[in-house]
Amino acid sequence: MRAFIAVLSITLLATAMISSKADATEYFTHVVIDPGHGGIDPGSNAFGLVEKELVLDLAVRLEKILNSKGYTTELTRRTDVYIELAERAEMANKKPNTVFISLHFNAHSDRSISGTETLYWPGSATGRELASYIQSELGRRLVTRNRGFKPERLKVLEKTQATAVLVECGFISNRWESQRCGAEWFRQIVAEEIAQGIIRYREG
Repeated sequence: MRAFIAVLSITLLATAMISSKADATEYFTHVVIDPGHGGIDPGSNAFGLVEKELVLDLAVRLEKILNSKGYTTELTRRTDVYIELAERAEMANKKPNTVFISLHFNAHSDRSISGTETLYWPGSATGRELASYIQSELGRRLVTRNRGFKPERLKVLEKTQATAVLVECGFISNRWESQRCGAEWFRQIVAEEIAQGIIRYREG
């Protein structure tokens, strides 16, 4: 009898794990892509590059890739306009089965600093997982410094109820990296790498 109960327990646990895995693969169907800054908020500026312009181009590229893979998408902005952080988050909150990807390019007073990083809200298990997948893809095809995935108390992440991450795609304050960030081929590959990270997260 005890042996039967033990086998039954293992069977139920395995079934639950399979069910959980299935749920994870169907966790989301919609991606809200947030090109950071915009309008009166240009973001970082360096070597003739403006962050708000770079991220909008990157967002459109990412949307096109995700759409081709069967995902539905929404951009928080499609033109050079300023949108409050809470309003950006609300776009993700109003629709179930959604993930939120905020796109940025970094800058620092120390112009030797370079690399990519992906941030998530502290304590968000799904945010951490998504960030890990995206960060593991960034630099897979492009040689760049991997600054890792890490928790960060950013308002746009705090306000987003859905799984959310913020991706810093390179330092435009670094002369060498700024040349790459300003190139269309670079932003296309970054978009493809972020998309692959999202796909891997969904497939679990």
